[in-house]
Amino acid sequence: MHAILNSFSREVCQFFDDYFKEHKLATPYVELILLLHEHEKITQKDLAEKMHLAPSTITRFVNKLVKKGLVEKSRNGRLSQVSLSEKGKNLAPHLVKAYDEALSVLKGKLGEKYVHTTEQLLKHGSDLLRKNP
Repeated sequence: MHAILNSFSREVCQFFDDYFKEHKLATPYVELILLLHEHEKITQKDLAEKMHLAPSTITRFVNKLVKKGLVEKSRNGRLSQVSLSEKGKNLAPHLVKAYDEALSVLKGKLGEKYVHTTEQLLKHGSDLLRKNP
């Protein structure tokens, strides 16, 4: 099971990555930018929860996007908040369009019901494993 799940994950990641090549961003970075596009400011902790990633991974992603000039960090007491920079705000609509196009093509290849069902099953399984290690 692990091998086939890993293979499927790699294929889906490569599929989405191809849509973001021109922006020189891998899909997880695009997903982070899309979340920031939806929220004016968000804490790194909330980003980690929404993306189901370790806080240290989010810190690494955010720092890379800061270096690219796409996001900005600020402090609110002990919490580090992240928001899109002007450059990031200008890029976000292009990434939304590319993401929507990729998802549409994926649904065309695999079927909309398959994509929806697979997404729900993976989310449910992930939630169960996280709650009951």
